[in-house]
Amino acid sequence: MNRKKKKQTRKLTAAVLALTLAFSGSAFAADPVPTTTSSSSGLVLRFSDVEASHWAIKHVTKLASLGIIQGYEKAEYRPENTVSQQDVIIMAIRMMGLEDEALANKAETVLPVLVSDYAKPYVAYAFDKGLILPAEELESTPAKSVWGSRDASREWVAKLVIRAIDKTDLAKQHASSTVPFTDAADFSAWAKGYVNAAVLLGIVQGFEDGGFKPGGKVTRAQMATFLSRADKELTTRSERVTIGYVMELTDKKISVLNDKNETITYNLSADTVIYNAKDDSRIPLSQIKLTNQVYLVQNLNNALYVELTDESEKMEIVEATLNDVFLDQMIVSVQQGNQKKLFELSSNVSVTDKDGRGQSIGSIPLGSVIELKRNTLLKETKITHIVVKQVPLSKTAEGTVLSVDKTQNVISLLEKTSGQSETYSLVDPVLVTLQDGTPADLSRLHVGDSVGYEVKANKLVSVSVKKQADVVTTVQGTLTADVSKDSRIITITKSGGSSLASYFVNDNAIVSINGLSAASLFDLEKGDELTLDLLNDKVVKVSVTSREVETIEFAGIINYEPTSKVLTVTKGNDEVDAFQITDETTIKYAGSTLPVSQFQTTFIGTQSGATNTDRNKKVNLKVSKKRIVALEMTQTLDATVTQVNTATFEVTIRTAGGKSLVFKAPGATVEMQDKANGTLADLKVGDPVRATLLFTQDMIGSFAVKKSSLYKTQVTNANTKQVSVKDENGGGLVTFTVDSLDKIVNPYKPAAAFEDILTDEYVKVSFTGAKLDQLTILYTIRGKVNAVDASIGTVTVQDFQGGVHVLPLGQNFTVKQADGTVTATLTSLKANDRVEIVKDASEKTILRVAAAAKRTFASFDSVLNQVVFKPIGNGSKDRYNLFARAYLHKGAQTVTPGAFADSEEVNVFVIDDKIVEIEKP
Repeated sequence: MNRKKKKQTRKLTAAVLALTLAFSGSAFAADPVPTTTSSSSGLVLRFSDVEASHWAIKHVTKLASLGIIQGYEKAEYRPENTVSQQDVIIMAIRMMGLEDEALANKAETVLPVLVSDYAKPYVAYAFDKGLILPAEELESTPAKSVWGSRDASREWVAKLVIRAIDKTDLAKQHASSTVPFTDAADFSAWAKGYVNAAVLLGIVQGFEDGGFKPGGKVTRAQMATFLSRADKELTTRSERVTIGYVMELTDKKISVLNDKNETITYNLSADTVIYNAKDDSRIPLSQIKLTNQVYLVQNLNNALYVELTDESEKMEIVEATLNDVFLDQMIVSVQQGNQKKLFELSSNVSVTDKDGRGQSIGSIPLGSVIELKRNTLLKETKITHIVVKQVPLSKTAEGTVLSVDKTQNVISLLEKTSGQSETYSLVDPVLVTLQDGTPADLSRLHVGDSVGYEVKANKLVSVSVKKQADVVTTVQGTLTADVSKDSRIITITKSGGSSLASYFVNDNAIVSINGLSAASLFDLEKGDELTLDLLNDKVVKVSVTSREVETIEFAGIINYEPTSKVLTVTKGNDEVDAFQITDETTIKYAGSTLPVSQFQTTFIGTQSGATNTDRNKKVNLKVSKKRIVALEMTQTLDATVTQVNTATFEVTIRTAGGKSLVFKAPGATVEMQDKANGTLADLKVGDPVRATLLFTQDMIGSFAVKKSSLYKTQVTNANTKQVSVKDENGGGLVTFTVDSLDKIVNPYKPAAAFEDILTDEYVKVSFTGAKLDQLTILYTIRGKVNAVDASIGTVTVQDFQGGVHVLPLGQNFTVKQADGTVTATLTSLKANDRVEIVKDASEKTILRVAAAAKRTFASFDSVLNQVVFKPIGNGSKDRYNLFARAYLHKGAQTVTPGAFADSEEVNVFVIDDKIVEIEKP
């Protein structure tokens, strides 16, 4: 019976051992079953369970091309599996290019820890080289446990990687520093220096919750990422790695100058993968330029993996038009501007087209636009590379003017069909025709004009304006005459000279006179200094800068002379002043408008020379140049709260004219935009308010807090006339009703309509209490930055409809980057940025820069109007709402959301968490 039990025990032990070996076998040592292998090397390049959108795809691909990692059966990498300590050792030694040295020792080695047989030479070598230390590992390993198959912890891996790249001294320097993670208390005492060093070198990062999880297990995807990031710090590498500068490049070959001053050529194929180190994105070969620095992994002289590590070109570049080629002397003659120049060519000069395809010198057509490049990495003074950018071209096309350079005699256009920028030199003289058929010269062309044009042999011979651009400009001057009621023309003498200029005024143009709300053209006076905002040479806003309408509130009437119509009043601080009532003065009493003839009987009395001593009425005046523009019985005061005493029910306010007044306000109600039934306790010092007086004018019966802000429309309801908006800083929703179309201001239409209020567009909204005063529809531009001229303060933007705008910003602007950074300099903008431009409530121009990313399309949810992308990492945001008028396109051709295919790579631009543009490459 005992013998039978022993026999069963031996069988069970053998079975358990076999099962253990089956499940602990290393994917790094096992023969892989690849999804895709290099035809020349047999190395695994891709795995079936690591999609192109996987957050670690670049790092896994890089290590696979180096042969550091391999796969399981069914061509799987199993990126979320954990890695053991012995397999981390193997990966690190392979990364250091020391595998052959580690395997060279065939002697049986007695190790202080237990490891699998396949890992023994690697672990022995790691002990020998000090990557791991016996005392450290024995201390942390329970007796009789298998050290090698233990899951590696994140802090242990950080230690190993720092030692592998020989940065132990850096770890010692930061050993006493606090680790920058929320779970700092969970770190082992020995780990802090290593983790700090790894963070400083950009090798490791924390999790979204701010923690590091030092004792957490490391997945295979994370391990590949750690080693890939650490590679830049290695002092020894695999001999299959070349780091250097690209000296020659075609679609089949790449030649790299290494640190030994050797230029080696490698084969390129469909198996070659190319990444950009800047953002870990997959890029086409065309993005790599001559003399860029690259990291290249090869096998058998075939490039498997190429990483662009430095995009700067070590080149002197001259762009010109080819006039002639003298092959026997290796000289080219070119035209650059108005000058002819000769350049010597190197005997091994390379010639390619703009896409990198090789050509011969003799095949370049005369008249081609070429780039002559001299490689500054070489001592060679002759031209080493020629790029044929454009062969002689003759065509007729339509497009948009991007720039006109009269000095260089060139013009740049955005071609309508291709959506690409084109630059041409001009014949002299070039034929320019305006929209009405009138002949003109180049001075009549504006950036943003839609034009038709003809090119012959690379020279632009004619251009005809199809539609004038929306050009925003500002002019200053002095008004020469009052604006008559039957005229829409303003004539000014321009500032700094004596020249007259006349401008047509748009319907619904805004007139701004400080102190006078709802001003009109007829409030302008001859001699006023004006600033005119022009759109396509038409006035959309008039601002009076030389005077303001003084508001005198709560003035006490002292005397009125009916013959001269002079009214004497007390102002602030008992100051006495006199003003004249005119036939144009607006008189209001108890809410009703009265004729000027009734002023005396209503406000003073009937007898001649009567004073206001008995009746003691207080009035609000609007005064300009000693003339009363408007007068009304003081029923309300627009003022600022300066003091509130809830115990005595006293409120002190300061009027717009600076007059400080104290009123009793027992039982006064307080109405706010978001609160209807407030009390005095809700009033804050500094609040702008409209205070409504009792008829006796000695107490305040109610307050309405005033508010004016920039909002973005979220929802509109044409039936109920309700609008829901969100403030510019992303606050909560505010919903209100537009009870009258008169409250809608649309400066760009003769008559405003509720339908003009569009979802996702900006509006400036003013409230008095909960009551809507005015909603102004703002002019918002969204599009691509074509050019930035910080010296004169202009930005050129091509909007999503194809229009081009040149915007003079002056000094009153703010640039808000996608990461929240706010600057007041145009140098923070660059060409091809996507931007949203609008003026805020204080008339400051706000330029919001969209967050740009390359994403992999997954699907479109038409019900929720959302685009779904493939995940790019743990916790990545993969679902976005579409902006109401999002620009979806390929080149200049707009497309629908259904035009995007599953797993298609696209360029995505996001503002306020909504997609404003998706670009198909």
